[in-house]
Amino acid sequence: MSLGRTSTVPLGDLVRRPELGLVVLAGADRLDRPIRWAHVSELRDPVPYLLGGELLLTAGVNFPEDVDGYVRGLVAAGVQALGFGVTPVYDEVPASLVDACAQQGLPLLALPATTPFLAVSQAVGVALAEAEHAELRWLSEAQATLTRAALRPNPMHAVVATLAELSDWWCVLLDDAVVAQAGIEAVDPVVAELASRLRAGSGPRSASTEVGSWHVVGYPVDSVRALVVGAARPFSVADRAVIAVALALLALADRADGRSVTKMLLGDDSHQGYRVVRGRRKARGEREIDLGTAWIDADGGQLRAIVTTVPDVVAAQAAGWLLAVSSPVGVADLPSADREAARMLERAVAVGRPITVDDGVSALVDPEAAARFAATVLEPLAARPELVETLRTWLACNGNWDRTAAELGVHRNSVRHRIGVVARELGVDLSDVQRRMELWFALRWSD
Repeated sequence: MSLGRTSTVPLGDLVRRPELGLVVLAGADRLDRPIRWAHVSELRDPVPYLLGGELLLTAGVNFPEDVDGYVRGLVAAGVQALGFGVTPVYDEVPASLVDACAQQGLPLLALPATTPFLAVSQAVGVALAEAEHAELRWLSEAQATLTRAALRPNPMHAVVATLAELSDWWCVLLDDAVVAQAGIEAVDPVVAELASRLRAGSGPRSASTEVGSWHVVGYPVDSVRALVVGAARPFSVADRAVIAVALALLALADRADGRSVTKMLLGDDSHQGYRVVRGRRKARGEREIDLGTAWIDADGGQLRAIVTTVPDVVAAQAAGWLLAVSSPVGVADLPSADREAARMLERAVAVGRPITVDDGVSALVDPEAAARFAATVLEPLAARPELVETLRTWLACNGNWDRTAAELGVHRNSVRHRIGVVARELGVDLSDVQRRMELWFALRWSD
């Protein structure tokens, strides 16, 4: 898996979001197109104001008579897709626009009346944020995976093989001959020549080229060796950061006695990225799990570990382990993090699911007390599930009427009416932040 393309999101990711209700009218075979942002324009000719990469949104206000010319201009400007909102101007997307987009290969989406343009713009932003989060997580996991590879008996071969596996790359480590290789059967002479030039130079340097359909980059490891990596697409910033980790590990590999790698793992005492993991085995005979750390103490059905990246608690649960993960701390605060993880594990066992700091204060509240609180607070709404769901969605949308309406598929006036009923039934002022917070916790605990 390789990310590093967080400046765009595939058009298909937006189409597959059910809350938007987008319908593809043209270009169904082009949903892999990268979208940089969503932009609204009702100009007859928006081209002078476009940068390229847009999902352009319009409701057809001032729509031009020359539909073919309009679409040609969008394509020439680099617009990746066009979204047409039905109502208030058109009850359906004009057939002439569908035909023009189909002929010129521009994906065309129909937006239902219940989907505000703002909801689409927000969805693009959310998708970009999700991609960025996934990229950062991949980068952290890749660094940990490479470091573990450097501790294996044959570290050079292990690091090269692991680097290739991380992103479906091929990797070659060379001096006067091939030292290690992975993902490739034979080394192209161009690759060998690239490595030779890198080894002959001095100072910080790198090189890049193309070999057939492969994008290739090379870096010196030291004065006698060079690492060359090939990928099917251009390398991102995150990709190069991972390669830099591999280069540092390869430089240490032939002289590491364990102390240098340990020092690299620990860093200095000011590092605030350590977490304590507490775990309990759910049943006998379940398989072991890899938490990506050497600091682990497993005894029968219990485990305790120190990690620098948050483990995949869902995968661990599938493997038969229920985990609780503390907040990140420095070395001096590990005892308090251990106590925090122990309390969180008690709640995890009580509710039957993993608990991390993302669960916030809920992770530390007794489940029986939480259930009683939720039942008491929400009792007036017990017979009105639609009010409960509206309240939950409205709070999740930060009180935004339009977003709530889009999520529920109802008119914003219906949302306002329901929230008014909720306030009367519960006898609370929903403009009070504290009351909103209490209701949010009650709804979470009621689940």
